[in-house]
Amino acid sequence: GLRIGDPLTSTVSGAPIVGALSESAAGTVPGDAVPGALVPLAQAQAANMHQTDPAARLAAVASDGGIAIATEQQVAGQNAGDSAVRLEATTPNSGAVFLDYPVVATAPGSEHDDARSAGVALAEVMGSDAGRAALAQRGFRAPDRAPLDAGRGVGDVAVLTVEDPTETAQVLRRYAVLALPSRALVVEDVSGSMAEQAGPETRIALTVQASETGARLFPDNAQLGLWAFSIGLGGGSQDYKELAPIRRLDETVDGVSHRQRLTDAVRTLPSLVKGGTGLYDTTLAAFRKVKEGYDPAAINSVILLTDGANEDPSTISLDELLATLKREQDPARPVIIVTIGITEDADAAVLQKISAATGGTSHVARTPAEIPGVFVDAMRSRATS
Repeated sequence: GLRIGDPLTSTVSGAPIVGALSESAAGTVPGDAVPGALVPLAQAQAANMHQTDPAARLAAVASDGGIAIATEQQVAGQNAGDSAVRLEATTPNSGAVFLDYPVVATAPGSEHDDARSAGVALAEVMGSDAGRAALAQRGFRAPDRAPLDAGRGVGDVAVLTVEDPTETAQVLRRYAVLALPSRALVVEDVSGSMAEQAGPETRIALTVQASETGARLFPDNAQLGLWAFSIGLGGGSQDYKELAPIRRLDETVDGVSHRQRLTDAVRTLPSLVKGGTGLYDTTLAAFRKVKEGYDPAAINSVILLTDGANEDPSTISLDELLATLKREQDPARPVIIVTIGITEDADAAVLQKISAATGGTSHVARTPAEIPGVFVDAMRSRATS
């Protein structure tokens, strides 16, 4: 797999993001490619952000295989060591980010001029033949960025830069939010209308496919649970039924991972389709369930998918639901509701109000092809909620 590290604390780990922004600015990749790629990247790397030592990442690649983000100098150093495995260094065809090593005079008062002179002298030495040789011996390029000799590096490389550093800072901040572990209860509509056709597939079949695709965005340290809902599904006046509790995806019970249990549970959804849409009571119950087990180290959310409007005459009203959500929301322990409407039949205006009451976002998949994409959009929206 890919090993990046933490872009928030390491310039090296952040280099791929800077490079992607440079490509976007140059028009070599679509403008929305970088934001879209951040979602699976941040989630996939979330469990490995503690791997801050690049030497350890390279050693892991040498031992277990895979790809690691590193500098040319770090790879040269790894290959010069005792490892029997020689790593191959490469860069994208578009180029790579070059690191700067600024010399800054920080000495105060009368010592400042001496420090500045020493810095200038050091820079001059680094550009001399002796300095270039010393840098090359350690795997660094000279100030003119000439390639390393003896095939130790990646050869000539185009330089990627970002003109606006504030854009880089903003993207890295979004990455920080996206990389936070997820604790989410996924709540899926299984009312009778979900059996209707949406292109060649039924709505529920497309929802199952989208749910499986969406689940793959979450790393093993994510905590997910699954409910299904339609009027009376849970027995009596209860409109919801738990299909899987909220647990870490890598947790194993009776020899089966929770990720697999979730997948199996999602695939049972078509067999539950019947009845009307019990939206409001279910939404409030899901919100309270997530709040009950709040994890301060994660993004706590309800992800609700439905193709219709509330049809339960005995439920609380929309106004009561919104007022209760706002009243019970704790700014110090926030739980957001992300709503996903399926096809034009979904009550988009109501879903928007429900999400807005908790600071969440609302999305609508108007065609079958859009359903998988809204999962990525919903995940991406965490960085702006």
